[in-house]
Amino acid sequence: MKAKRETGLIGLLILVTLTVGGWLSSTVGLGRGQDIYADVRRGIGLFGRVYEEVAQRYVEPIAVDKFVQRGIEAMLEALDPYTVLVEKEDSAELQIMTQGKYGGVGMRIGLRNGWPTVVEPPFEGTPALRAGIREGDQIIEVDGVSTKGLSVSETAARLRGPKGTPVTIKILRPGVEDPLEFRLIRDEIHPKDVTYAGLVTDGVGLIKLSRFSRNAGQEVREAIQQLQGQGARALILDLRNNPGGMLEAAVEVAENFVPKGELIVSTRGRVKEANQEFRSQANPVWTGKPLAILVNRYSASASEIVAGCIQDLDLGVIIGSPTYGKGLVQTVVPIDRETAVKITTAKYYIPSGRLIQRPGIFNRESGVFLADSSAADSNRVYQTRNGRTVRGGGGITPDLLVSEDSLNAFQVALLMKSMLFNFAVEYATRHPELPRNFVVDDDLIEEFRLFLEKNKFDYKVEGEEALDQFRQTAEKAGFLSSLQPGLQQIDLVLRQLKAKEFEASRAFIREELQREIAAKLWGTRGAVEATFDDDQALQRAVEILRNEATYTSILKGSTKTARR
Repeated sequence: MKAKRETGLIGLLILVTLTVGGWLSSTVGLGRGQDIYADVRRGIGLFGRVYEEVAQRYVEPIAVDKFVQRGIEAMLEALDPYTVLVEKEDSAELQIMTQGKYGGVGMRIGLRNGWPTVVEPPFEGTPALRAGIREGDQIIEVDGVSTKGLSVSETAARLRGPKGTPVTIKILRPGVEDPLEFRLIRDEIHPKDVTYAGLVTDGVGLIKLSRFSRNAGQEVREAIQQLQGQGARALILDLRNNPGGMLEAAVEVAENFVPKGELIVSTRGRVKEANQEFRSQANPVWTGKPLAILVNRYSASASEIVAGCIQDLDLGVIIGSPTYGKGLVQTVVPIDRETAVKITTAKYYIPSGRLIQRPGIFNRESGVFLADSSAADSNRVYQTRNGRTVRGGGGITPDLLVSEDSLNAFQVALLMKSMLFNFAVEYATRHPELPRNFVVDDDLIEEFRLFLEKNKFDYKVEGEEALDQFRQTAEKAGFLSSLQPGLQQIDLVLRQLKAKEFEASRAFIREELQREIAAKLWGTRGAVEATFDDDQALQRAVEILRNEATYTSILKGSTKTARR
């Protein structure tokens, strides 16, 4: 009888397991003998008893719901950073990715200056765009409730709702004195994963893919067909800063380039159901023509499946910097209507057989692992279809490395404090007739410098925080006054150093302002096109794709390149 109840419980678990790749795929059975059930029962009993006794007897009253949540989080931290509890808002984001749609108004928001702010132009054809909401608008109320202090997720939850229902938004807009009020009717929103498709130059097309949700494969297919219609003879797929998404979406994107029947990726886990092969089920729409994939250190998970598959099958040239190195697959298991648990259930392997997961991801110091199997084998050599040497264990190393500029403390502070974004919003508001070919000249950069002064922009250089702590310690100890002459001299040096960093960052400021102002005036398309000339990886890709001899020699391995 007990065995029947356990079988029923496991069957229910399998039925409610979502198929979410990258967060991935398919159902999971426990596939173990009776001992594991006894261990689980014993563990649940112990956990429940400790929870009950502490909740009832502890010397101070405690919030029992938060207490058990902390217990669950601590338990999952013993495994890996991707096995986590997924609560209401994160669960909503997962549903948007898996369903490819949601009820809302069609805009992305982020925190700027402490307020939820529209950070990208609203999506095409949505209530937000039709109403005239702009990038940079601060959302100060939703349905009469102030958004001050609300998180992005909390504000987004208030904006989302069933199609056809109203939502009233109050907005502050730079250059407009009084708040603006909009009454929008929510619609079914289909977020686009392809954020740009167009010709970079004659015959060379570019597709930017921002993530891998349900519709990514079809969107890429349509973008390729559009570019072919415009005369594209070579193609660049930009996966930089793409964090991944669904494994099934990665397979569908790869199918646009991989011959039907070819292996794209396989997964292996501890249980039988986690072991799967994903082969192309469709005829590719881009075949036999030059292809370049752009990647960087933020290209992860599904991005690495696509880039790794293309590299292993010698179907295109990978350009940029080494990718993130996430070779694990998670399955999302619903717990109740608002909570789920995301569990690492498998590792994925690209066609050469390599695993690209960076080592050290499992928390083996926790002592909960029974085996110490290596997550990656970076020393083992693998071969691409043409016999080129590649290695696993640390992301995808491009065929052509193009280093990324590292940011100094000044540049990081400009981005973190949204100084470039805020200036661009104001500047675009004052110059709506700016021509598309505008240039960020020295006068505009000087205007930006004055903007920083007006807004009292400041930041800490390396060692400055330690100096502040030393100053506080000296004050408490009563000998600060004796140190003042020396400290004032150090302060002078720091001010001079910061002034030099502005001058040293002129190229960075120029590029960022060009992109930000273009985004505010002409949307995402304008922002992407504004970066063409300064994008070294993109320009390198164009150069390679136009040189048939170099392109072919890279794929045949006759050109010496650095790969892992």
